[in-house]
Amino acid sequence: MRGDTSSPQIDDSDEAWSEIEMLVDETANLARMAMSSHEFHSEFVKRLVQATNARSTAIWCRGNDGQFSIEAQISADADGHSNTNSIALRTNNVAEVSRIGQPASLLPHQSATPLQNPSSDGLVLQPAIIDEQVIAVVESYHDDGSSPAETNNTAHLVSVFAELISEFHQNRQLRELRHREAAWTELEQFADRVHQSLNLKKTAFSIANAAAPVTYCDRVIVFHSQTADSRTLSISGVDSFDRRSTQVRAAERLAIVAARNNEPLWYPDANQALPPQLETCLLAYLDLSHARSLAVVPLDESTTGDSRENIGVLLFERSENTPWTDSLRRRVEFVSRHGATALQNANELDRLPLIGANRLLQRCLSLFSIRHFPKTAAVMCLLATAIVALVVVPADFEIRGEGQLRPTHYRHIFAPADGVIQQLHVHHAETVTDGSPLLEMRRTDLEYEEARLLGEILTNQKRLDSVSSAILNHEASSAIDVNELTSEEARLKILLTSLAEQQVILDHERTELSVVSPIAGEILTWGIEEVLSRRPVRRGERLLSVADSSGPWQLDLRIADHDIEYVLDANHQTNSLAVNFILTSHTGQPFQGTVEDIAMATELDEYDQPTVLVRVAIDRDQLPDLRPGATVVANVHCGRRPIGYVWFRELFEVIKTRVLF
Repeated sequence: MRGDTSSPQIDDSDEAWSEIEMLVDETANLARMAMSSHEFHSEFVKRLVQATNARSTAIWCRGNDGQFSIEAQISADADGHSNTNSIALRTNNVAEVSRIGQPASLLPHQSATPLQNPSSDGLVLQPAIIDEQVIAVVESYHDDGSSPAETNNTAHLVSVFAELISEFHQNRQLRELRHREAAWTELEQFADRVHQSLNLKKTAFSIANAAAPVTYCDRVIVFHSQTADSRTLSISGVDSFDRRSTQVRAAERLAIVAARNNEPLWYPDANQALPPQLETCLLAYLDLSHARSLAVVPLDESTTGDSRENIGVLLFERSENTPWTDSLRRRVEFVSRHGATALQNANELDRLPLIGANRLLQRCLSLFSIRHFPKTAAVMCLLATAIVALVVVPADFEIRGEGQLRPTHYRHIFAPADGVIQQLHVHHAETVTDGSPLLEMRRTDLEYEEARLLGEILTNQKRLDSVSSAILNHEASSAIDVNELTSEEARLKILLTSLAEQQVILDHERTELSVVSPIAGEILTWGIEEVLSRRPVRRGERLLSVADSSGPWQLDLRIADHDIEYVLDANHQTNSLAVNFILTSHTGQPFQGTVEDIAMATELDEYDQPTVLVRVAIDRDQLPDLRPGATVVANVHCGRRPIGYVWFRELFEVIKTRVLF
């Protein structure tokens, strides 16, 4: 409280009085602000000196040991207030005022035992009291030339300012109590949370995620000690992590060495000397984690004997490069203490034999408790009803396949030999008849063979004519010459016969180079000029496709090899196996057909999957747009089966082939 500052008259001028009021108000505002004690006392003495025109002012505060020391002061030191003897007298004066709890005013060189003022200035000692205890004493020296009224006014002002010191410390204690209450509430919530579960992993997860905000850390890691190893159980803010990562491995090595050292590690801490092994692991982890400060606290079991077994390690990380204050260390120690107890309880339970089966049985039995039995019974009834429905209720059993629409009369034109496309006689969508020329090919090797063969025929024919003429004109001189000519004539005739047969073969090959249409229809190949003109091709290479779009159409389906058994069984039971299909270009309109034929062999499709070709007869009049090669999705109706088998057939097949086999 400010007190009554209007009664004493320090100065008759309103300006001086307004200035004093302003200084008191400023000090009162400072008393209500959250600031340190040193900052407030420094500002306090400045305003007190300005308000009272004091020669020297000091604030003595009581320490934790009950002794008073100077917290802040402003002194001209004209009378040696700061020498050793003066300090001792001032200390005695402050202690005496604190003992009696009353203010004191001393004239210059006055000695009122045990109070003494050896200086040439007037002295005012004013205690600041909270709950009947003196927490501070204001010491103020004033000019001796002041009148008694001014001296009284000064003492009154000092008392008003001392009340503001009391107000500041009251507000500070109140803030500390509120902060302490909030901290304890936060720590109690942490303790409740980590002790909620006895599952080791859940407990570690709770410790890591609840400890980070309590200790003002950016990350907390929980390790579980196993013999000579430490295993990472949980990392705050992370649901899953890879234990093989470099950073996690470095953290585990640091935890192992810290557990062996069995002493808390605080970094940075200039007063703590680290063993070489621990320092090496610490620096290696700091390089990977980029943490600026961290704490590693080993967790020991609570035992009654002298030996204490390590059960884990807590690692606290902060990105700020600030030292660990006493408040933060107390929080870390609190978290570590409760974390050790929670981990110990969870670890002891986790070591029990068959604990996993016990927990599963407990969860199952809890469903049949009195509290949950009505719900459990209702769920079981619904489940039983669903199972019966899956077994009893029939549904259409259909096998899905994909295929293409195409005309029944459909042919691919292949290259009859290696060569070059010389001339094209057709184009895309052109109508052709059976035997219509499609293209001409050229073979340079064939032309070479024809020229060579023709030359041989002419040459041998001339020789034959010469030999025959010699025989007729009796040009042989002896019987031996006649026989030779006759033999040569016979050989040449045979050779010419062979060459004639070769010419027939070459003529046939020449004829094949003129490719004709095998059926009447339309050319389906797109971009013939761009694809085939002047292009070299190899024997058996597909060149064109011709189809009779005006004739009957069919659907070629590919059924997966593991599903064809159902189609074959259904096809044996009925002569017309129904097929429902849709065109991918008309997905909203279904069409019908019947199975006409099923291939005997399994082939690989374009995706290298084993499939069986199924030919489906369709009515072309029901299709809105007949386009060769149109993609179709079809369902082959294979009778009726229980709805459970229809829905979960693939699961049953996986169990039979992958589990039971």
